Amino acid sequence: CIRHMACWVSTLIVAAIVPTTTMTPARVIFMHGLGDTPHGWADILRSSFREQLPHVTWTLPEAPRAPVTCNGGHVMTSWMDLHDIPVTPTAYDDEPSLEASVGKVHAAIDEAVESGVPAERIVVGGFSQGGAMAWLSTLRYPKKLAGCIMLSGWPPLASKLDVAGSANGKTRFFLGHGTSDTTVLPQCTEKANSALENAGTPVSVKLYPGMAHGSCPEELRDVGDFLEQVLPQMPAE
Repeated sequence: CIRHMACWVSTLIVAAIVPTTTMTPARVIFMHGLGDTPHGWADILRSSFREQLPHVTWTLPEAPRAPVTCNGGHVMTSWMDLHDIPVTPTAYDDEPSLEASVGKVHAAIDEAVESGVPAERIVVGGFSQGGAMAWLSTLRYPKKLAGCIMLSGWPPLASKLDVAGSANGKTRFFLGHGTSDTTVLPQCTEKANSALENAGTPVSVKLYPGMAHGSCPEELRDVGDFLEQVLPQMPAE
């Protein structure tokens, strides 16, 4: 399993291996987990996908620093306040912090669109807290996106979302989770899967036996395969 060390930066861009104008651009906006920073995932994403996905640029935003209830009120990077760990399917949703972070993710998507990347060539993804933000931000975004990746995450505000009526109600989702995760329980991914399936949203779910709260080479291969499908290389017009 892969775990992540912290190092401070506000937004990190992981560029394609060779910048090119011969392919239609594509972007993945990927959010880290609680207490981490963009650097926690940058090297993993670069080494895993730079050759497989040469046309994709990754934007890695950093969460705001705020007190976190489940960690005794200590200030750290956090996309929303969490009351309890492990996170369960009935976890409390702190709506003010969730809504504020959705705004930050949507701003990153809008910035990509303004730079020339079509919305339908953007995937939103994340790990743990970042995966929860990817789920919510995708389903709240007003334009159709290419896909959503939720790794070891959970579906905040699931009961309040009109998934079928979302602009991304037919957008493809990839959900990955370790069966031995005691930080965010695997049942959280089961809940997300049920909400998507009930809405008729296309979803792929992969559970990784023995994996704890992290990632692994098999999951990264599955993520790469998913991205090849939803962000195929296309000649520039």
